[in-house]
Amino acid sequence: MSIVLVRSRRRATILGIIATTLAVAGCSWDAIPTVPPFSDPATQTYDVRTGVVISNMTRVSSHLYTQDIVEGTGRTVTTGDNVSVFYVGKLISGFQFDGRVAPSPPFEFVVDSTARNVLRGWIGGLPGAKVGGTRRLVIGPALGYQNRTVLDDDSNITIPQNSVLVFDVQIISATPPRFPLPGR
Repeated sequence: MSIVLVRSRRRATILGIIATTLAVAGCSWDAIPTVPPFSDPATQTYDVRTGVVISNMTRVSSHLYTQDIVEGTGRTVTTGDNVSVFYVGKLISGFQFDGRVAPSPPFEFVVDSTARNVLRGWIGGLPGAKVGGTRRLVIGPALGYQNRTVLDDDSNITIPQNSVLVFDVQIISATPPRFPLPGR
């Protein structure tokens, strides 16, 4: 009984020290960063197979860079649009972890921050692209899978945690929403 009490006091003391340290630093448990600072896409080295030359890209944010590889001539994608796309996703090493290309049906989703089936980097990176074009997106972990590891069906790691992702996204179609978004 006394051993458990001593361990509980030690644990409480350690937790108290950690909480005090966080409070003095102006942090909370929720404020502890989940992605390392070195995960900014501009600080990475890209395999030639990715096609990425970060200095030729447009910096949307510290975790998102875009480049139109093929300039489209159709409708410009805007927030709220229903889009269909083909894409190839790679790690900075050049390893292709995902893709959907013809003759498969295109991937369809709504370009909206509430969309659950698409990465936030796509939501922030596709507006401004034109139908018929191909846009390259370089997405830092904060707008990608963050500190989650993605496994395939055989439990093999396909995307390690805190990965920078490279997508080449071909815009097949973009149609305005049936019902306008609030405030539009």
